[in-house]
Amino acid sequence: MRRIAALALLMALSAGWRMPIEAQETVMSKSDRQADKSARDQQKALYKYQKKQQKAQEKAQRISDKQQRKAAKKYEKEQRRLLKNAQLPAKHTL
Repeated sequence: MRRIAALALLMALSAGWRMPIEAQETVMSKSDRQADKSARDQQKALYKYQKKQQKAQEKAQRISDKQQRKAAKKYEKEQRRLLKNAQLPAKHTL
C-alpha cells in the first residue's frame, strides 16, 4: 500500500514538473524601448554605409576595368602600327 501511495505521489510530482511554465509578463521600460530603437537605427545606418561602400567599390572597379581596356587597345594599335612599318621597305633617301 505504501508503495502505491509513494508511486502515485511521485507521478503527481513529476507531472507537475512537465507542465510548461507560463511566461511571465515582461514590461519594457521606456529606456529599454529607446535602447532597442537606437540599436535598430544604428544597424540600419551601418547597412546603408556598407551598401554605399560596396557601390563605390563597384564603380571604382568599373572605371579601372575601362582604363585597362583602353590601355590594352592603345597597345595593340601601336603594335599593329610598328608591325606594318617593319614590313614596308626602307625608303631610299639620296
